[in-house]
Amino acid sequence: MNQPLAHRRKIAIGTWRAPRESRIQTNLQVDLTPITEFIANTKSQAITITHIVGAALARAIALNPETNVRVVFGKVRSFPRVDISFAVDIGDGSDLAQCLVRNADQKNVIEISQELSTKAEHLRQYQDENYSRSVSWAKAVPTPLMKPLMMFLSFWNGGLGKRAFGQAGHPLGSAFVSNVGRFQMREAYLAPLPFARTPIYMAIGEAHDAAVVIDEKVVPRLVVIVTVTADHRLIDGAHAGKLIAAFKQFMEKPALLLV
Repeated sequence: MNQPLAHRRKIAIGTWRAPRESRIQTNLQVDLTPITEFIANTKSQAITITHIVGAALARAIALNPETNVRVVFGKVRSFPRVDISFAVDIGDGSDLAQCLVRNADQKNVIEISQELSTKAEHLRQYQDENYSRSVSWAKAVPTPLMKPLMMFLSFWNGGLGKRAFGQAGHPLGSAFVSNVGRFQMREAYLAPLPFARTPIYMAIGEAHDAAVVIDEKVVPRLVVIVTVTADHRLIDGAHAGKLIAAFKQFMEKPALLLV
């Protein structure tokens, strides 16, 4: 069927090439018991697993600044802040946009929840000026020209962090988080968007029951699978291990994210 391309797919076609980039991937099973208790005991009922994962990841990156980097002119350079972007569905799921929370490591989970909720609503109501400009550019540029345009954006926007075509500098920030569980997927690995030069992509799966060993006993628990895809040029096994260890600490003790 010949249907108009969603602007995100048009960008993807102009960006991605045959897989050849080095990636490191891992997953971890998260017991939701402390998280559900935390949400129930928190006055703000707007907090979700997505907000907790984003806040925990931001704190973990701040504790491991060697993972908060990108490649520019063949050199590893640090991002100026710990910014976390979140996937937001637009038009009843027919399109996607990113919602960027700047300095996420310096905000508690309630502040992240409130900011993300407000920005997501603006996106869904098509009231976000940056998104509108980006969509207009994507619609106006002929498909054959998308590849050279995205190559320029990779350098100018993702590398140097300069605003262009409705996109803020470093548009996906230090890491990108997507909740694929809403699509009834228990586990999925995100494909990096090369022009953004974001080193870490995290996906949250669908909550489901699983057998978990606690105090040498097998008990049923509600869990989610969280997957990570990272740029192996920048993040090796040692970096990933330290990052995941810090991330797990915050997931096991989400009250730390209120500070």
